[in-house]
Amino acid sequence: MSKTMRYMWLYACLFPTFFFVGLFLLYPSIEAFRMSFLDWNMSNYLNPTFAGLDNYVELLQDPIFRNSFIILLAFLLWNIIILQGASILGAYLINYLGNTGLAGFFKVSFTIPMVLPGMVTTMFWLFFYEPGNGMLNHTLGLLGLENWQRIWLGDSQLTAMLSIMMKGFPWVSGLGFLIYLAGFQNIDESLREAARIDGASAWKIFWTVDLQLILPQIRLTTVLVLIGGTQQFSDQLIMTKGGPGYDTMVPGLYMFNNAFTYGKLGTGSAIGVILFVITLGLTLLNMKFMREKR
Repeated sequence: MSKTMRYMWLYACLFPTFFFVGLFLLYPSIEAFRMSFLDWNMSNYLNPTFAGLDNYVELLQDPIFRNSFIILLAFLLWNIIILQGASILGAYLINYLGNTGLAGFFKVSFTIPMVLPGMVTTMFWLFFYEPGNGMLNHTLGLLGLENWQRIWLGDSQLTAMLSIMMKGFPWVSGLGFLIYLAGFQNIDESLREAARIDGASAWKIFWTVDLQLILPQIRLTTVLVLIGGTQQFSDQLIMTKGGPGYDTMVPGLYMFNNAFTYGKLGTGSAIGVILFVITLGLTLLNMKFMREKR
């Protein structure tokens, strides 16, 4: 009896997992790709017709869709530079606190938000920016700074985008923080000690020793940020609905609106396919770049 046949029962135990992964993950992805070539909306919901590349041509000619990628690029740069930087800095500083009680307090503080639904955090910040009785405008009023009060999520594109970007201050991602902290803790202390003996400053040790040795973690988190950031739309949906106007509209939200608000299922599927291709390309490019830097 072959080894495969001998352990066939193990494959049988794994079959339900593969079945449900295929049913709920793989099949919808393939179906979305097929739907992107259909003229399918609420008027012909039961009888969609083949449209070829019409959905893609329509999107490429759509100024709202094109502008949404410029807005997405701004959010991605913010996530990669500021959020990644804050997570690295937080993990680096806490690593130097060692096993003290203060370090434990900060570790818990930065990881507790991971167990909260993202909707809770977003709703808190929505209340924070509420123009009438929101925490921010109320605090500015108490300080006598009424002239600084704004309709933060609807005043202008710059104000709305900055308000969404400020969400999550101090921007230390729980997952990224844990990954970087583990990376710093695995660095041999003798390397830092050798750099100190050579007269290296704390900044130089961080730049030439610590940061270089956590490049695999940076590569991993950058891929995760690119994937999650390209697909994001929940913050914009809840906080601004893409407004004011279309000034905070990102492709993910435009896909949601086309599919579930406007009833244009074929166009929404086409946007999903485009986002998939872009995400795949960015991920492959990032992995290739990081591999060459090793």
